[in-house]
Amino acid sequence: MHNYQTILVAVDFSPDSEKAIARGKQLAEIYQAELMLLHLVEEPTYPVFEDISLSGTSGIWMPEIAESMTKAAKARLHSMAEEYDIPSEQCEVLSGFSKVDIAERADELSVDLIIMGRHGHSFLEKLIGSTTTSVLHHADCDVLTVSK
Repeated sequence: MHNYQTILVAVDFSPDSEKAIARGKQLAEIYQAELMLLHLVEEPTYPVFEDISLSGTSGIWMPEIAESMTKAAKARLHSMAEEYDIPSEQCEVLSGFSKVDIAERADELSVDLIIMGRHGHSFLEKLIGSTTTSVLHHADCDVLTVSK
């Protein structure tokens, strides 16, 4: 059995995210591991083909919108963390692309385990491929998916 020391829960505010936080909290207590919550404010993408998309340009992705979305996401993540007695210092909100940046952030933090919901919040995700599948393929650590 692996001894997890750092656990990252990727949160997209879907019902599965709540299950992922609960499981992360449980495993962090069992392994006496550090627990981190991460939410990615998604930069807009425009689907082109099945698994290819183009990023929005800076002229379309206005800084005021990004700041507003980040501020709202931080408030929501801190509120969820409070429900599970997770200190706000263990919460992080970044702007980027979940399919890539969750695994990259996990590497930067030397995470042993990523926990995330099996089904995300986005309808668009169902059309162009899931974030969970991408993280499973790109993460250099264990990935645990949870569902309702």
